[in-house]
Amino acid sequence: MLVYKNLRKIAFLLFVVIAISACKEKEKAINPEDDIPLFKDFIEENIDKIADDPYISSTLRPDDEMYEVLLDLQRGIPWDDQIQQRFSKLMSEGNEHAMIIKARSGLLNIEKRSYWTSVLTDLMEKGNPYAAYWLSSKSNICHMYLGSRNLGNKVAKDLGLDTSYENKYCTEAIYQKAVEGFKKLAAEGDLRAQYFLLKDKGLDKSVEKREEYIKEVIRFAESHYYKPLMDYTSSLRKQTKEGRVFSTEKLKILSLDLFRVASNNYYIPAMSKLVYYERDNTVLFDRLKKSGGRNYFWAMAFDRSNELTTRDKYCHALLYEKIYRDVDFYSFDSDWPKKDDFDEEICEIDKEVAEMKPMIYIDYFTKSDNWGQG
Repeated sequence: MLVYKNLRKIAFLLFVVIAISACKEKEKAINPEDDIPLFKDFIEENIDKIADDPYISSTLRPDDEMYEVLLDLQRGIPWDDQIQQRFSKLMSEGNEHAMIIKARSGLLNIEKRSYWTSVLTDLMEKGNPYAAYWLSSKSNICHMYLGSRNLGNKVAKDLGLDTSYENKYCTEAIYQKAVEGFKKLAAEGDLRAQYFLLKDKGLDKSVEKREEYIKEVIRFAESHYYKPLMDYTSSLRKQTKEGRVFSTEKLKILSLDLFRVASNNYYIPAMSKLVYYERDNTVLFDRLKKSGGRNYFWAMAFDRSNELTTRDKYCHALLYEKIYRDVDFYSFDSDWPKKDDFDEEICEIDKEVAEMKPMIYIDYFTKSDNWGQG
């Protein structure tokens, strides 16, 4: 009986300890509504400011030799001879970013995997942190194509191909090499490297350093780097049967204000979110079109097609085809024209394309399955 009483006491004490721990964890849990006052000044100072520079939030400007490369990737343009020639020229000139992008795509090719792995390895050994990152333990493509469990490597062996890369990569040591490289870039003022290090330290998940994290998000946004801000607003949503929705009405209001600030600076991801809530905002639609955002075309088709004549719809579909090399909008709906219903000359496509100032929001951290989302 004594043993039984002792067991009951132990069980009760254990329950008390677990309950207290749970309460403490709850006390420590992040409450995003506490962030709202931290954003107040930033929003008030910027929500009515409209940028004059359409490239102000762009990763690259048109005079950068990688601009067209990233623009094609962002648009999801199919790989063709013209794109291949552009890559070949950049790589022959020693452009390391072009080499890394080509190598990342090249890892998919089982016959060329060993070669492209060696390209990344050489760049890593020269100190390129992006090359190290894509060969590290945090790289999805490393685990997918270079990991020892990859079934494709067995096929490669059966074909007599070189698979010496097995068990050499996807390690924490290589990841730390990438971290050290990004520390150098961060010290030179590279905002993307700084954000990488912020997440590496877990600052975006920290309860104790929440205010510091929010201030960093604001600092990045003040420099027109809005990816951290968009990641932050994404964390304010929850999954429901109806899809992802904002956790509370206050957080929705906060997010929409942050979207407006970024939208005023031509940031496509923010504009693409905002048009869902402001479907009658013609200025916003025009700005999204000018920036070359894919969601402009879908939003117009779904939400404002009643404003378009049959000719307008044809020109809408033609413009989309010229930009994205895709025919999605011909016969989009029963009252939309087919490709052969009009002559292309009725549309001023060259003029419209010339008036666009496409901004680029993807960067060298963007995963390849997200390249063509905009």
